[in-house]
Amino acid sequence: MVTLIIAEKPNVARKIAYALAEGKPVRKTIGKVSYYEFTRDGKKVIVAPAVGHLFSLAPKTKTYGYPVFDIEWVPVYVAEKGKSYAKDYIKALATLAKQADEFVVACDYDTEGEVIGYTALKYACGVDPSKAKRMKFSALTKKDLLKAWYNMEPTINFGMADAGIARHVLDWYWGVNLSRALTSAIKRASGKWMVLSTGRVQGPTLKFLVEREKEIQNFEPKPYWVIKMLLEKNGEQYTAVYEKEKVWDEEEAKKIVEEAKKGPAFVEKVEVKQQNRNPPVPFDLGTLQREAYSAFGYSPKKTLDIAQKLYERGLTSYPRTSSQKLPKNLNFRSIIQNLAKLPAYKPFAHELLGKENLKPVEGKKDDPAHPAIYPTGELPKPGELTKDEQNLYDLIVRRFLALFMEPAVRESMKVIINSNGHRFILSGARTLKEGWLKVYGKYVKFDEVILPAFKEGEPVKVIQIKREKKKTKPPARYSPAAVIKKMEDLGIGTKATRAQILETLYQRGYIEGKKKIKVTPLGMRVVKALEKNVPDIVSVELTRAFEEKMEDIMAGKANKDQVIEESKNQLIKILQVFKEKELDIGKMLLESTGTGVTTSKGAAEKAGAVKKAKNGKDDGKVVEEDATKKAERKPLVVGKCPKCGGDLVIRYNRKTGKRFVGCSNWPKCDVTYPILQRGQVIPTGKTCCNGAPVVKIREKGREYEICLDMNCKDWKKK
Repeated sequence: MVTLIIAEKPNVARKIAYALAEGKPVRKTIGKVSYYEFTRDGKKVIVAPAVGHLFSLAPKTKTYGYPVFDIEWVPVYVAEKGKSYAKDYIKALATLAKQADEFVVACDYDTEGEVIGYTALKYACGVDPSKAKRMKFSALTKKDLLKAWYNMEPTINFGMADAGIARHVLDWYWGVNLSRALTSAIKRASGKWMVLSTGRVQGPTLKFLVEREKEIQNFEPKPYWVIKMLLEKNGEQYTAVYEKEKVWDEEEAKKIVEEAKKGPAFVEKVEVKQQNRNPPVPFDLGTLQREAYSAFGYSPKKTLDIAQKLYERGLTSYPRTSSQKLPKNLNFRSIIQNLAKLPAYKPFAHELLGKENLKPVEGKKDDPAHPAIYPTGELPKPGELTKDEQNLYDLIVRRFLALFMEPAVRESMKVIINSNGHRFILSGARTLKEGWLKVYGKYVKFDEVILPAFKEGEPVKVIQIKREKKKTKPPARYSPAAVIKKMEDLGIGTKATRAQILETLYQRGYIEGKKKIKVTPLGMRVVKALEKNVPDIVSVELTRAFEEKMEDIMAGKANKDQVIEESKNQLIKILQVFKEKELDIGKMLLESTGTGVTTSKGAAEKAGAVKKAKNGKDDGKVVEEDATKKAERKPLVVGKCPKCGGDLVIRYNRKTGKRFVGCSNWPKCDVTYPILQRGQVIPTGKTCCNGAPVVKIREKGREYEICLDMNCKDWKKK
């Protein structure tokens, strides 16, 4: 009897092998792929890895129009460029499957993991997925993996598999067809080939960002006045604020100041309150992403990537979870005992270990697949973690320890000062008992404003009463973490894919700004064109309805094929409307794409018509490939030549293919500048050293401005 266990990644396969082997597993190779053999309970076991998705969706026949719905699962290296390495993993699984009598899926226990296992079984191993068993775990510790081995599910979770397959099909249908439609609209309006994209979740996400952008653009500041009293007590000065935070009429503000100045001022009332602040709830992925952004400035995608690495090392539990509850059978004491071995956590861990009962605070949200994120108790080796990994590990550990600690006690003090009938408020707050703040306080900001003792009726020494003119401010721009929260609230995307959708919007050039997200003119125009002509493409309600149906598939309340067919019919109607208005949409889109790259259709076809995003996990990731770098018709103008006044444009060296900036009047004018070979180049209209243009470079969610003169200090920094 030979059992083949399929893991999601090579390092996870190694973890499983070393956890389950009775001795030391034997590492073997097929080509470049390592797998492991060992014995367990007298049975020969082989653990072999996939490398994420080994199979992907692609059209059955090559086609460039829309709509297209005739698709099939193919090896990922056929559907996507740069995935040739997957061929070795497919070959290894196919070879090992011939030796096996029993199959076990041990991929991540979520919809994507189930799809990876399902397609690997069906298309690589040639095995009916219903014949395979399932190992279910939320942490890669030896204890968890042994428990999963001895408590295997009889089959894979077909609810998850069907929901995952439905999501892939829907995202392909919407992503490819809508992206082709946008590209076709541009072609029809201009005769030029330019690639744009949208998708099932990408469109509605961009829409709410555009709505905020409009609020900001249309905002008209309104003046108001704040009235403050500067007072002195025990040689220290304090500022009290008028009871009406905003006074909208200037004359009223003047009158209040004049009357209050006459005094006398005295303490009318003193209110002192104590309040317990309970520990924060355990981390689900969204909360972890927001906290990591607040603490370290990490983007949601970066946080997820780091959390995944910590999980694969066995240091923390599975990150893609929406639960705020810990497993009931988790040995909290054992984990805390191990964490006590790390000097940074020793005093807090010892305090907890002195408790008779360890009961954590928990939140309301639950997830049937995985618990909240927690440290497993396995410890990192010295120097094992990068700085970013150490930061996130520290955040997770301190949050976990805080769950078991006493509430913090805060005292607030409110002093009401009356001056000639006008009341001013002096506020203070302080921490009386640290409680959980001892361990987690470095990530929580509480104001500590300590006031002296005041007695009701005592006179107040007023130094100054004045009014300050202010203006109302527009709504704040979304931060990356706030976008993830908004998507959660709207019910669009999934916990595993929201961060990638945000990254896609950056990559498409629809949004910019690392901390405060601004929609670009292109992003504004895309939403405007779609909202006016085919509003369903950016409909939050429609997207949420399909998200709910995929949840129903997972729960066994809906049929996968019926949901796919319903979505397909909905999309057909949308695309029919799109085709009728294609020219109008193209004209609206062109208003913001004047300097965009354009190519011939033939060049795009030569380079390969379809490209899928790296992880292939959600919306908008299947887009028409921009095969334009070598076939430009209209060069991008980045500025004016300081020598002759001609246009400075992006050009390409015919021999090396590398890009540079050169004058359009060449060979009469020989002005050239080097340019970075990576990232999108965006003109700014600014100049720097000796008239050299300043351009913006945008790459992978970050951007910066740089002078093209190599002698500029900014060039050396970059």
